[in-house]
Amino acid sequence: MAETLNRSQQRQRLKQRELVMSICDLFSQELERTSVESIWDLRISISRVKEYLQTTYRTSYKSSLWVYTQLKRYEEELGVQIFHKERNDTDPRDFYLCVHSPFVNFFQKQHLHVGEKIKLANGVYEKITHFAQERSSEEPVRLLLGAGSTIYHLAAIIAERSSTTQARYIIYTHNLGALQRLLNPHVDSQQITVFTPQGKIDPTTYAIVGLETAFFDGVEFDFVIQGTTRLCKGELYVESRDEWNRKRAILSRCTGEKVLVLTKHELADVPLEGIERYGSLTDYDRVVVPRRSTSVGNRKRYELLFDEYASILEPEIISWNYEIFKILKNIDA
Repeated sequence: MAETLNRSQQRQRLKQRELVMSICDLFSQELERTSVESIWDLRISISRVKEYLQTTYRTSYKSSLWVYTQLKRYEEELGVQIFHKERNDTDPRDFYLCVHSPFVNFFQKQHLHVGEKIKLANGVYEKITHFAQERSSEEPVRLLLGAGSTIYHLAAIIAERSSTTQARYIIYTHNLGALQRLLNPHVDSQQITVFTPQGKIDPTTYAIVGLETAFFDGVEFDFVIQGTTRLCKGELYVESRDEWNRKRAILSRCTGEKVLVLTKHELADVPLEGIERYGSLTDYDRVVVPRRSTSVGNRKRYELLFDEYASILEPEIISWNYEIFKILKNIDA
């Protein structure tokens, strides 16, 4: 009887995307737990992966090769590489799973630090929802969603909850990943209206880029939400020149509360080589970061770099999963 009950409690195997995202989250957790500085320095044995899947999702995978085959099939469908395997010399029946390097494509980056990005997306969504509930007007919430994979996850949350929320949205975005989620047939189109600019497609950032700004000129946004590639000494950088033009225009010309989302892995002590800054941290009104449980003796370099901005950051919301800081103006970092 007990054996029958245990079998009934076992969940069927995860779908390919869910399997990939769960393993990406495991890498994020291991990065936080261990002393390595980069997710690319991690090697996780496939036996540890199967143990994690069993404990977290109650899914039993007997074949290590079957798990890896599912990952490869997902990559083939997506058209990019996310993982690779390395030999385990101490156990020939086992092997290590590693995150492929480098990640230069949007479809790769949406899997990178996915746990932190989902925390950020939920934090921003809750802030938007609270704003919609508190305002007396029944006007829709006007959002400008920038490029990047964190914004993609935010758009996914807005889309998934469109049929259960009372809030209505007018969303401007040049993020093609966000557009796909927001225009999915399952999204309640009565709740969400979407605008997008003209321009060319940047295959790396998966964004519509160009100099045209008419699509947002004159719009009074409630929130302008963006990510960045690098934050160094208070200055912001992005690797794509075309995206640089778009980010700079949005940051300098758009009205509304400007929110920067950071996993903190963007922090560095050197800028991107050969790239001009497009803005500064103090150009934003709020910054949202994931909240971590890393012990004091195991804090990463990016956590220490973030501490350097403490003098201009005022804690506003401290959640189990994220933190929102108000950015103080005209104060030297």
